[in-house]
Amino acid sequence: MEPLYNGIGVVGALLILMGFYRTSIGRWTHKSLWYELDNACGAALLVVYQLHVGAYISSVLNVIWFIVALRGLSSIGERRGWMRPKRRKAKRA
Repeated sequence: MEPLYNGIGVVGALLILMGFYRTSIGRWTHKSLWYELDNACGAALLVVYQLHVGAYISSVLNVIWFIVALRGLSSIGERRGWMRPKRRKAKRA
């Protein structure tokens, strides 16, 4: 079972690193769908691995990373019309 979790951790780390690399060389932007997907999937996989090995502090970081990536995906969905933006209440005078 240990090799499975190690593989999950390696794939998660590679996804985050490749997203960072592709953004750094200008292939993707920080608002790219693929960049956010790499971050969300990579962070989720790293959380699975880190919880398995008991690395709770670093798993908290990756949970936050995952939430931020989901927010980025939500913004992309709103911009592309896949999701309706949240309605804001009008201010009353």
